[in-house]
Amino acid sequence: MQTQAELMDMLRQGTAHLVRMSEQLDFPWTPDVQDPMRLHNMYARSLVTCYVSKFAQLSEAILDSVEDQRFLVYALAGRSLIESTATLRYYLLEKYKPLLDKASLSNEDMKMLIEIDDQHLRGGRFDWESFFTQRYDALKAAASKALLDKKDKSQKAHVSSGLPHQTNVLTCIENWGKTSPEIMVIYNLFCDLVHPNMGSTFLVASMNNDGLHFTQSRGSSMGAKIFEQSLPMLLSTTMKPFSDYLGMLMMTIYPDDQLKG
Repeated sequence: MQTQAELMDMLRQGTAHLVRMSEQLDFPWTPDVQDPMRLHNMYARSLVTCYVSKFAQLSEAILDSVEDQRFLVYALAGRSLIESTATLRYYLLEKYKPLLDKASLSNEDMKMLIEIDDQHLRGGRFDWESFFTQRYDALKAAASKALLDKKDKSQKAHVSSGLPHQTNVLTCIENWGKTSPEIMVIYNLFCDLVHPNMGSTFLVASMNNDGLHFTQSRGSSMGAKIFEQSLPMLLSTTMKPFSDYLGMLMMTIYPDDQLKG
């Protein structure tokens, strides 16, 4: 079993690699491409860049938070890493693979592939157009309507965002948990560590001869103990799986000799 120092060094090296990779990737999103194979390649490259950039930032946040003994921040970034890895896995195994395993793709299949790409990259519920145009009244009205619709069983609560409907992250986590139940244990742990309950309370607590204190400066840090025990779980769930699934996503990119001139 690797020591904590070895695990942190592995994370540090992996993060440095991702940072370099994110700085080198430069594929602008140009959705007006007409050829579906080229359009898929554009989406796939954009997704690779996006995942790498997010993973790099979250990993840097973990390194910085551990250095500063801010274990609540560690848990927040850790849960995000698990969710990103689970989402990438779900799209690859449940969306892309059934389609791309076919010997050849029909025009309808290619249309479905682009729809998957678009949902994967742009899926969401929040109305970003209203946000960026500062139409906050529209955001508030839509949120109020969604709450009313939620009370009305005949209405399906949904705030229109103009985007493809996102795949719920819990769907991705539970799908992974069906074949790897330990994923549910680790995800539930990190959820408890960030929610306003016992887990996050432990992260800011410390122990001394007088008892438990809800600040880190009164003795042995509870957050440090939780970090030491949870780090191997977090890295086993994210680092190698993320690398493997990222490679699978890159493999969906059509080589140049298959593209139409």
